[in-house]
Amino acid sequence: MAGRMSGRVGRVVDPRFEQRMSILVAALEPAVADVPRSGRQWVFYGSTPLGKAREGSDVDALLFHDGSVNLPPHRRGGTWGARPVTIYVLSQQDVAADGLERRFGGYFTLKLFSPFLLTDGPVLESHLAGSTARFLGPLAAAASGDTGQAVYSSDQLLAHGYLAFLELYPDFAGYLARLARDRDLWLRVWAHQLRMYNEALDTAGYVAACGGGRWSYTGLHAVGDLERERARCAARFWAFGAVCHQADAGFPDAYFAKTDTHASHREQRRARALVQRIAEGGLRVEGGVAG
Repeated sequence: MAGRMSGRVGRVVDPRFEQRMSILVAALEPAVADVPRSGRQWVFYGSTPLGKAREGSDVDALLFHDGSVNLPPHRRGGTWGARPVTIYVLSQQDVAADGLERRFGGYFTLKLFSPFLLTDGPVLESHLAGSTARFLGPLAAAASGDTGQAVYSSDQLLAHGYLAFLELYPDFAGYLARLARDRDLWLRVWAHQLRMYNEALDTAGYVAACGGGRWSYTGLHAVGDLERERARCAARFWAFGAVCHQADAGFPDAYFAKTDTHASHREQRRARALVQRIAEGGLRVEGGVAG
């Protein structure tokens, strides 16, 4: 079984993980035996495909099915040797609804903003990237203060996406801070997202080319009441997250604590400021150059 990293294979993904992915999928079979094999698609995301997992940390996975089985979106566990594996089981229709309707507050689509690895299937790769763009694109345009007249570089579009994510869930800055510790990896991940996210925005009709590598927002599916939409996304995200964690009302605090364990508040502020400078046009990243 060949793996496919969305974006640039071998540039972002850890080749050792890619080589062992078929072994991982086989090890997870007992945990997902009730999910029909036909129409299955595994997606791995998080620190493990990047080769940055800490000792004892979970492997993060999504298992998509084609909707032929009556399984609501849910979380379950598996193991890979001594390592725990977190598996979210959902249909392709579920992730599409999370993108266009923000049905789960981005609980699934925002996991796919960062690099992910599929067991196969470039068609699904575009589908997943499109769902993330549909979720973030209108929020990013609204958060940027866009009036339909401005033009932006590709770097700025991606930075707007980051800032829209951070406005919803500020603790995402912890991920950015950890990434920023490795300049080379950060540049490679940025280049990957620059292609995947921006191409998905263009395909979905949320941006239009203006020539010279510049873009404008089209206003498609504009967000009328940004604060209300953010509040609704956050409510759906935390409600669904609590359901996935045994209806634990303490789930949000566990999430916050995990972020602070991995990155200090100072590191998180610096990471956010870096993205803000890119959004304002004060830092150029295209072509792998930051500065």
